[in-house]
Amino acid sequence: MPLEIVVGHLVDQNTDIIVSSISKRLLALNENSQEIFRKIGQQRIVEEIQKYQNIEITEALVTSGFDLCKYLIHAVSPDYEENSAVSEALLADTYNNALSKVLQLEAESVSFPLLAAAENGFPRHLALDTALRTIGSFIENHDLTVKLVLLPEEKSRKIKYPQLHRLIKKTVSEKFRCQKKVRGFGFLTKEAPEEKIAARKALQEDVMAESYERADSCYAPCLADSYSLDDILENMDISFSRTVLNLIDEKGYKDSDVYKRANLDRRLFSKLRSSDDYQPSKSTAIALAFALRLSVPQTDDLLLKAGYSLSKSNTSDIIVEYCLNNEIYNIYEVNEILFHYDQKQLGSI
Repeated sequence: MPLEIVVGHLVDQNTDIIVSSISKRLLALNENSQEIFRKIGQQRIVEEIQKYQNIEITEALVTSGFDLCKYLIHAVSPDYEENSAVSEALLADTYNNALSKVLQLEAESVSFPLLAAAENGFPRHLALDTALRTIGSFIENHDLTVKLVLLPEEKSRKIKYPQLHRLIKKTVSEKFRCQKKVRGFGFLTKEAPEEKIAARKALQEDVMAESYERADSCYAPCLADSYSLDDILENMDISFSRTVLNLIDEKGYKDSDVYKRANLDRRLFSKLRSSDDYQPSKSTAIALAFALRLSVPQTDDLLLKAGYSLSKSNTSDIIVEYCLNNEIYNIYEVNEILFHYDQKQLGSI
């Protein structure tokens, strides 16, 4: 664990194994794979691959990693046919065969290109969906760190959830209008019109009043004269980590089910279990909310215990809330959406 989508080049990835996409004629099939062949030398790679006989579609061929990584795996990718179900099944087999080779080689990490999305003719969104679904299902049963490395031009522009897209566009437009309105006050000088100074002052006072109101609602019980420090400490909420562990028990989940569904590394989860004072990142806390199948109000409560909250004006948080409301709990599908909008992905990333 985990699985991360990145934009970049395979030759720059620091993983035990790197996968290239090749044809049955042993030709590299996309720019990311071609860059591997150029860096190492096509003749050197082909000489090692030629030991395999009767190469078939979906096969995974292993060569040395030369000076790039421990091993290279060359995946023979299928072409896209009109019957997309058959094509998707073949592409899934290609990923599974390569991942099985990774386990056989006792590696801990691997980088993939987006197989079959270029010369093989797969629509980018379909190639990405198949990759995430297949890799995600595989690593639920195996401890493996996987990077899916896309070139900038391989990012799909297809809008998967139109309602969410409209919501994000509306929020961005509103933020822009608000920023433009505030900037309209400009830098105030002594010569500025009195009404402009008064308007800026009123705006600042409104913001401060709202901040104080939020602070009062959060901290009023702590400041009340009727509470002693001993009372406050005695009645403190249970910690974030204890809350997570209690939810796991209540729902009858296993620890491994939760940290894998949250796209978290096992070692990170062990910190949560072993320390009542564990402080997660916001990304980790939200990932656990998805793994625990929480609602938006339950997620808000969980985040509050770690000192976070969901914002109505933050693109990432809007996506998170949309997915929770629509019970899109698959972390890889959520991360695909976050990736589409250039937001930080969830989990140990």
